[in-house]
Amino acid sequence: MNRATDAELAAALITWRRELHRHPETGWTEFWTTAFAADVLHSLGYAPRVGREILNPDQRMGLPAPAVLERARQRAVQEDADPRWLERMGPATGIVADLHPGREPDLVLRFDLDALEMPEADDAGHLPAREGFASRHPGLCHACGHDGHTALGLGLAALLRRDATRLARNVRLLFQPAEEGVRGASALIQQVLGARRFLAVHLGLGAPESGSLVTGLSGFLATTKFDARFTGRAAHAGLAPEAGRDALQGAAEALLALHALPDQTDQSGQEGQAKQKGRINVGLLAGGSARNIVPDQAVMACETRCVDREADNALLAAASATLGRIARERELGLEITIQGRAGCANSDAELAQLLARTALELPPGPDGQPLFAAGKICSEGRMAASEDAATLMEAVQLGGGQAAYALLGADLAGGHHTPHFDFDESVLWPGALWLAAVCGRLCGQALLTVRRPYV
Repeated sequence: MNRATDAELAAALITWRRELHRHPETGWTEFWTTAFAADVLHSLGYAPRVGREILNPDQRMGLPAPAVLERARQRAVQEDADPRWLERMGPATGIVADLHPGREPDLVLRFDLDALEMPEADDAGHLPAREGFASRHPGLCHACGHDGHTALGLGLAALLRRDATRLARNVRLLFQPAEEGVRGASALIQQVLGARRFLAVHLGLGAPESGSLVTGLSGFLATTKFDARFTGRAAHAGLAPEAGRDALQGAAEALLALHALPDQTDQSGQEGQAKQKGRINVGLLAGGSARNIVPDQAVMACETRCVDREADNALLAAASATLGRIARERELGLEITIQGRAGCANSDAELAQLLARTALELPPGPDGQPLFAAGKICSEGRMAASEDAATLMEAVQLGGGQAAYALLGADLAGGHHTPHFDFDESVLWPGALWLAAVCGRLCGQALLTVRRPYV
């Protein structure tokens, strides 16, 4: 593959993406995906480090039950994942591949691995179903483009390896598990510490048109995902209701109390208007066992969304105090479990502008047209959502480095996180060329300035 032509590499990206699409795995269960990507990287001449070799196990959040992890691991074995990679990764997933092992990373690029827990469309109008690469795992699918992100990282790895001697500084490729639910980045912070620059890329989202590019997304919201579990005492609802302690009623009271918390606001808006800094949402409330039994357990799935970590910490503290008060008043047990956390981050304008200029300077495609036209490149964008990459961006920026989050535009067949989601695969090759040129500009002699377009 190191000597492959551009046309062969472009075809390989689509082949890799489709194979990844067939094998969706949710956060922390990406055993087959990790083994597959590690195989490709090894074949390219890299020395990948995997799973427990690269992360802090104590910092993982939202970890599935051991039985769930073991079933996913056995499924990977049944689907012919290389047992040598499975042995090395242990109970954890994810990959780090360095272009120049043994050197500190100058540039880290993040690509996410995980899929979603939802069914994939199976009608003839859905390209993966029609072309035979739809999910093999019922109830799981790649409906956010992470299969494309992983393939993009593998394509970049191939291009960098082909030109490795022209890059004096180390490029680190980080294939991150458990992005969904912002559960994985905190365990991998050590892999970005000391890096001068960091870049993450997402397909589609705010750039749903092939050939477009947003090189500096900002406005990510800090978030905490947490579960609150109340425990009480069961009793017969007719014979002895007074003997029970109703956990579900306590949780229902807590739901209303959480939504009644004062907004985290400041007065820095124009003309002194208050600006909301944070909000809380209870997305799930469940409990009890039968209509004639006083519920002895209830769980709430909650999240915060805030403009900065300070507001997020304050809102989480207020929520925890409120839940604790209600549990004490109702003589209930309470367990609060953090399932995911991410910081807030803004792309550095200087880096975002360099990324945009690099895209403009790429050679034209085989049709003579630019891969990214000037009118479709933007160095600034806003995304009022949360992303696990923001935690890694924060870590690099606090260390004095620069970070950016980019959107690789792609025509979409359906919205993100919907059964009919699919993206235009033809954007993968231009995306890989652009990222390779970025690596060349930041870490050595510029790449791809004279490379002939593939036919």
